[in-house]
Amino acid sequence: MNRLFFGRSRAAFRIAVGTVLSSVAACGGAGSGATGTGATTGGGPPAVYAYVASADVGNRAVPGAVYQYSIASDGSIAPLSIASVPAGVTPTGMVSDPAGRYVYVVNSGDATISQYSVGTDGSLAPLSPAVVQIAGPFQFAGFALSIDPGARFLYVVGSPRDPPGPTASIAQYSIQSNGTLAPLTPTYLILSVSASGSLAIDPGGRYAYLPGATNAPGGLISQFSINSDGSLSPLTPATVAATQGTVAVTIAPSGQTAYVMSTCIDTACDGQIEPFTIGANGTLTPTGVVTLTGAHVNPVEMVTNGSGSAAYLLANAMGVDTNAGSVYQFAVDSTGALAADTPASLSVASGAVAESNYGSNLYALSANAIGFASGQPPGGHIDHYIIGSGGLLTAVSTTTVAGSLPTSITLVVAH
Repeated sequence: MNRLFFGRSRAAFRIAVGTVLSSVAACGGAGSGATGTGATTGGGPPAVYAYVASADVGNRAVPGAVYQYSIASDGSIAPLSIASVPAGVTPTGMVSDPAGRYVYVVNSGDATISQYSVGTDGSLAPLSPAVVQIAGPFQFAGFALSIDPGARFLYVVGSPRDPPGPTASIAQYSIQSNGTLAPLTPTYLILSVSASGSLAIDPGGRYAYLPGATNAPGGLISQFSINSDGSLSPLTPATVAATQGTVAVTIAPSGQTAYVMSTCIDTACDGQIEPFTIGANGTLTPTGVVTLTGAHVNPVEMVTNGSGSAAYLLANAMGVDTNAGSVYQFAVDSTGALAADTPASLSVASGAVAESNYGSNLYALSANAIGFASGQPPGGHIDHYIIGSGGLLTAVSTTTVAGSLPTSITLVVAH
């Protein structure tokens, strides 16, 4: 998921955001319940908050920050009175528990996870302990976070950077009743393949999928079952072949289709979305139908609307000196196949980083430094879109993000 720190590219970086499907933490559903430290609204409309992690645009090993926003009933964004809270060194990914009570930030610069509670006004407060060291053999690595739909387990994918190689780790944690993380047994897995994103977890919390590759041509997806204690076990087969350049996996709300995104798959440097069916035992099977995004259009990630009838691909069109971020919109038929909508895409303010959606609102995070291949201008933006009739997007507003280098976004919905 965190392509900026899994190896910076001109295209973009893959960011871990929110929960696997909608990138939103909300009350309700299995294991959620809006109790404890979660924000409440006394039985009224849910309180909605957005959080943006920011690292140093000059790639210096310095502490980052999490910027805090409230989201009004019309979807508009405004900074909280406490605009930001400290994070660890080089925060690169962020998730929130589905109950809307806790937020976790992975810090690639010091190999830690910052853990926070969500206050009654949406402001974040560090838990005790405030940070957890990431388990595993790779301390100089890119890290990506995932959380299971039941808010019970958290996973950290680590990909070594110096030297890089066809190997990765997955650290495994349980989420305690007070929100703090505790290592599972085993504390981490070692994979003999590389990783290029975060774990994608099916809506039932039974299976997980990780994009990656080996030294051989082509890409692959590692596939796992999630045991009752949260530990991962490889399925049989442990991997399935995918197109080269795999960067992300998105699971449809039905839990029956996995969309695998790849960049620069051919001499024209086309991006690609390939649907796989998810079998009863969790294994993936390619459908044989692919959607090309166009030459030098590099997928970042994709989310769907709540019904799964529309999908929104965040991507960067790589130019000579700039990367133009856009959201590509698709209709999804009953088989999971994608069909481009009209218009095919809407622009984002700068280089695309991550996206998140809640109800009829979609938010795209961009970073100025990703928008320019040369130079590193600080700051970024959050573009707000309304999901209208038939799933079509309408651009509404753009909010400036003050952070040096925005790297991830998550939404919290608390009743």
